[in-house]
Amino acid sequence: MSEASKTLKERKNQSFKIFDDIAGTYDLLNRCLSLGIDVLWRKRMMKELPSGDKLIALDLATGTGDVALELAAQERVAKVQGLDLSTGMVELGKKKIIKKGFAHKAELGIGDGVAVPVADQSQDVVTLSFGIRNFPDPELSLRNIHRVLKPNGRALVMEFGLPKNFLVRAVYLFYFRKLLPFVGNIISGHGDAYTYLNKTVEDFPYDQAFVQWMKDAGFRNVRAVSLSFGIAFLYIGEK
Repeated sequence: MSEASKTLKERKNQSFKIFDDIAGTYDLLNRCLSLGIDVLWRKRMMKELPSGDKLIALDLATGTGDVALELAAQERVAKVQGLDLSTGMVELGKKKIIKKGFAHKAELGIGDGVAVPVADQSQDVVTLSFGIRNFPDPELSLRNIHRVLKPNGRALVMEFGLPKNFLVRAVYLFYFRKLLPFVGNIISGHGDAYTYLNKTVEDFPYDQAFVQWMKDAGFRNVRAVSLSFGIAFLYIGEK
């Protein structure tokens, strides 16, 4: 492991503190810097919910609750629990849930996405969007996600990747390495939050490498869906 990778791994243990620092501008920057495409990605994720009604859902690294809200909006979902270690993000998410009128079926709280502090075989679906790369032990997180899913339950993990097309990759990396962190750090008021978060993307396994991680954690029928030329991937695995 390179020194840069070691440094990133060390920072991941306290990464939730970065999200506390940038919570106030996170949603605004997320929409602007993603050009709103993150909304489409979440809707695509909802198309992969498991079959059945009255689904019990767990959203890890829930942040300000965007995925939790999307889950709560689905008629087939009966209950949503969102967990995150960032108090600042969770508090904002709670306000959004009340404002959107979903307090009767969605709840956010403080919880570790690696340990996954919920009962075994209690969830129909576990979602995790753009958070697992910040976990100090993502493979343990996957094993615990598998643990808390009911038989035939489904894990939906969305995470950044890198486009394979040379031209798309070149344009994307210029934006991702230069423009995005420059704008993000200025608007958020944080010295290097978006520089750090972007480095975690290029250091993290994606596509078939991540698929193998899910298989090793016990998931079956694992597949990776490329989103927006491979800028992100939606990983689907069943218990």
